[in-house]
Amino acid sequence: MTGGRPFYGSFAWAYDLLADRPVEEECAYIAGVLGGLGVSAGARILDAGCATGRYALALEAHGYRATGVDRSPDLLAVARRRGVRVVAGDLVALPVRRVYGAVLCRGVLNDVLEDDDRRAAFRAFAGALADGGALVLDVRDWEQTLQRKTADPVHLRTVETAQGRLTFRSETRLDPPSRQMLIAERHTLERGCDVRSGSHDFVMRCWTRAELAERLAEAGFAGAEYRGGYGANVPLGATDRIVAVALRRPGILRP
Repeated sequence: MTGGRPFYGSFAWAYDLLADRPVEEECAYIAGVLGGLGVSAGARILDAGCATGRYALALEAHGYRATGVDRSPDLLAVARRRGVRVVAGDLVALPVRRVYGAVLCRGVLNDVLEDDDRRAAFRAFAGALADGGALVLDVRDWEQTLQRKTADPVHLRTVETAQGRLTFRSETRLDPPSRQMLIAERHTLERGCDVRSGSHDFVMRCWTRAELAERLAEAGFAGAEYRGGYGANVPLGATDRIVAVALRRPGILRP
């Protein structure tokens, strides 16, 4: 997703430094889940909303053939320099059809605000998957996000980079009726007397398990399982995320 957000544009080069994740550990878990569902090494995986391609690369290390898709040309440029296969595209209209054994979609569904677009995204996932293919995704859990961001609305991170000291600040206000997060973020890069910054206000909309279940069923997915993270022993409610895994039912493709 783009729209002028520096995280996805002028500061895309620092995305991995600021959005620090245990990528190898999470992809080892994802690979284990996929293998258990019959999506074994050698299968094609679509990383929908791939950002800098680090998950696609980690899944390649497990033997999968990964392709990344994203709307941000700056993030795709980082992924491409790493050797990731990428295509430009939108979640609600993926530029692929029925060729993948699995789709991974991490986090970016929170950027999809309207109900119709959310339905379209799940139809697009189903349309990218071969019969029996697996969908693995994570979204923000509204109840847990409400608790966490009410208690601690400000996130601050400073990292030293080759271009200087980079400080990222994000402050979240919550709108309970819409389950929306109203976010104001700022990047500030300091190198000696030179200071460069970028600010952006935007909205995310959280999810509930009930909404996820409804969107999955509408799009023809079955057997959904839910956890609070990428681990077998992370129950719902343990984090502010919902991780869902479901299978595309053979012969089912909702219009």
